[in-house]
Amino acid sequence: MEPSAEIAELANQAEQLEARIQHLRTGINNLMQISQGQGRPSTPEEQQIAQAELARLEEAVDRFELDLASRLFTWHHLQEPFWQAVRYGGLGLVGGWLLHWLVR
Repeated sequence: MEPSAEIAELANQAEQLEARIQHLRTGINNLMQISQGQGRPSTPEEQQIAQAELARLEEAVDRFELDLASRLFTWHHLQEPFWQAVRYGGLGLVGGWLLHWLVR
């Protein structure tokens, strides 16, 4: 993949994450207003709406955390460190066996 294409993809992902963060901030601000008594639901219907909004926002936060974690920990980003660990770990193992054989 070209560096310019990767930069464009990263910029697009950053914009998407920023939009989701702003959406979550708006929902959290609404929840804070409800919990502080501003716009406190007085009827059972309003309480049900507030509970549904709370459940929806909690689900959105969970999805956002999962999405963020999956973007951070992809095989593409872990592939090179993994193979370096296998390579140097294998070399260390072989070197240890060689030293053990020489000492005996």
